[in-house]
Amino acid sequence: MALLGINPSLVNRRLLFSGIFLISLSGLVLEIAITRIFSAAIWYHFAFVAVSVALVGLGSSGLLVHYRLKKIKENWAANLTIASSLGITLIIPLNLFVMHSLASQLTYLPLFMFLFAIPFFFVGIVISAAFSAFAHVAGRLYSSDLIGASLGALSVVLLLTIMGGEGTTLVVGLIAAVCATIFSVAAKSKKKILISLAFIVFTASLLFINESNQIFAIPTDPTAQKDLPIFLRENPGSQIVKTEWNSFSRIDVVEGITGDCIPGSLDPYFNQPQCAEEELVAKIFIDGGAGTNVISWNGQLDSLTELSSWMQYIPFKMMDDPKVLIIGSGGGRDVVAALVSGSTDVTSVEINPIIFETVNSYGDKAGNLYTHPYVDAYVDEGRSFVSRSNEKYDIVYIPFVDTWASVSSGGLGVSENFLYTLEGFQEYYDHLEDDGKIIAVRWLIDSPRFVATFAELLKQNDFSVQELEKHLIIVSSDSIENDPSVTMVIFSKSPFTNNEIQFLSEFFYKNGYKPILIPGQVAVEPYPAFLSGELSGEEFNKLFPTKVHPVTDDSPFFLSFEKPMPKILEVLVYISLVIVAIFLIGPYTWLRRSAAAKSELKTGTVALYFASLGMGFILIELSLLQKFILLLGNPTMTFAILLFTILIASGTGSFISSRLVKINTRNLIFIIGGIIAIGFFYVATLPIMIYSVISEQFVVKALISIGLLFPIGFLMGMPLPTVMRLVKSYSPTYVPWMWAINGAFSVLGAVLSVVIGILYGASYAMTLGVLIYFIALGVAFSWKRKTIEIISSHSN
Repeated sequence: MALLGINPSLVNRRLLFSGIFLISLSGLVLEIAITRIFSAAIWYHFAFVAVSVALVGLGSSGLLVHYRLKKIKENWAANLTIASSLGITLIIPLNLFVMHSLASQLTYLPLFMFLFAIPFFFVGIVISAAFSAFAHVAGRLYSSDLIGASLGALSVVLLLTIMGGEGTTLVVGLIAAVCATIFSVAAKSKKKILISLAFIVFTASLLFINESNQIFAIPTDPTAQKDLPIFLRENPGSQIVKTEWNSFSRIDVVEGITGDCIPGSLDPYFNQPQCAEEELVAKIFIDGGAGTNVISWNGQLDSLTELSSWMQYIPFKMMDDPKVLIIGSGGGRDVVAALVSGSTDVTSVEINPIIFETVNSYGDKAGNLYTHPYVDAYVDEGRSFVSRSNEKYDIVYIPFVDTWASVSSGGLGVSENFLYTLEGFQEYYDHLEDDGKIIAVRWLIDSPRFVATFAELLKQNDFSVQELEKHLIIVSSDSIENDPSVTMVIFSKSPFTNNEIQFLSEFFYKNGYKPILIPGQVAVEPYPAFLSGELSGEEFNKLFPTKVHPVTDDSPFFLSFEKPMPKILEVLVYISLVIVAIFLIGPYTWLRRSAAAKSELKTGTVALYFASLGMGFILIELSLLQKFILLLGNPTMTFAILLFTILIASGTGSFISSRLVKINTRNLIFIIGGIIAIGFFYVATLPIMIYSVISEQFVVKALISIGLLFPIGFLMGMPLPTVMRLVKSYSPTYVPWMWAINGAFSVLGAVLSVVIGILYGASYAMTLGVLIYFIALGVAFSWKRKTIEIISSHSN
């Protein structure tokens, strides 16, 4: 069939390849961009959801093209491809509008998944139809597809910085309209060319309007239950003066904050006031959620002394002129507090350059904070900075930026946070002076987890749990029973002195704060039993309705409180199982009805092979993503680098497989064996390799990441196309079904990777992925005598 309604040999191939290149580029840009959209709308990037959404859309389109295209009239073939491209252009703004209206409500995640699967469905139709109609140039089509996708993975980071999350998503619609125009030109249809050009104008207009008026701005919807809109509602006169995106986050800067809140205003959903507590120059919101303050300061050390009377800043007064490291300094309020409390040596580390630049832009209004002579400010990831530093500090201070709204929403339950892992605290411990302190400010719900974490930290450093009582102080601002209550944890490398205990306890009681643990004075139940050794860690964990065990770099889900796992994951598991059932049963029923020729390959064996490849591949891929987030520090950048490398590596492997495995499946056994060997090697050695280079500069770490990802990606690109050729030789009608099975089990594997990561750790998820490849190995071994006949008559 002629895809564009004309003889394939007469089609301008450059136009065809250009269209496939652009449609693939747009698909990868969208896949990564929606992780930023999800983060701005519903608290977390949900990278595994983005992968699942893409797989469902692409898999569904492949089935449709194969099983239904024969019933479409030939003149509809052109319309199918062009309409699919235009469909992407239309669905993108619709999706943004829906997320704008329903932002921050995690319960709508399944709806968001469905909506964003639609553009991937259209992308898949274009690509599947092209490969079906132009099989004689499949190699060049595949190259165009691969190059487009790879460049999409790289260009999205630049697009996010320039256009923002919503703008980048609209750019995908614009690219799709350009693709429709290219295909219309190839079809030599003036009417379709004019329609496609109209869509280009339409999308470009939306881009311009959104740039001017932010009509699709997700987190600022006035009814949204996120911190930014809540703050705007409860602080009359405040307004957004700047919005900027990068691959880290969306940043909104709010000014006009008077501190005059609506009387008795409490957010009806979270019961949490969002009033400004002090005179602010501005408040910076990250992804519409977590906020950090830029306070008004004249730069004089004898001013704002009232800051040192606040609970979370009193530790700076415990010693004379402490050397302070603040990880995640944000708007700089904690830096100011350290300075006015007497420190003349403050090191601040902030990962987001936009926040750093915003604070600097206020100059004298913010006391020229990050250029103050007593401040050394760095734009860096906290763990990387600490591992690279040779300094010893009196205080390592870790303030929090996530609010009770974000924590209680459950949206952060699947978010990685490597600052609070046991390995992270060990690094901070190693960079303390002998009497140094680690200070973490969070919520009351985090208190038992900190107790368990510091107990394990002492054990790692040859202390007993019973000695923890002498090293730990915990105090809450409002309550020892219920959140929201800001809670401060102070861990001392050496036992607290009597003078330190007296100084802190007098301050707490004088200002009405609520001590939870003070050595020799206060120990709220059930901490005494745990600290005395009467309760084991497991027994201690069972006493609480939330998880309290320490988290590690292998399972860095500090904010995952629900037992056994976040509810949203349970929902996604069920959705994944439904998708698997549909993709297994639906095509099988159709094949039986169509009385397809009996296959020489057993259906169950073939399905098992492609299912194991889909699940094994994605379990390994997403486990590697979590591992490399620790190394690179930026989830979006890590996702882009991982997809770029895996695409190039697996594409290269797929191309070589046609030459390497051209006679029988014996070589396939060695390839799958190689995947298993490298997989187990990564499980055993990847943490060591990551820790050995984590202190390097970002570019070096990115290159190392590519080098580590390429070998396994190269091998994982071979098993699927190799056996797909085998299936095409013996049972060509099964080809699209096998694609669908592979995609469906990839979706299930994507969700399971997070479930296993939270319950056990990424290493366990990767191990399971490697073990699943043993299933594929067993099936390949049973086929060792089957000949792979590349049917030249079908491709010539």
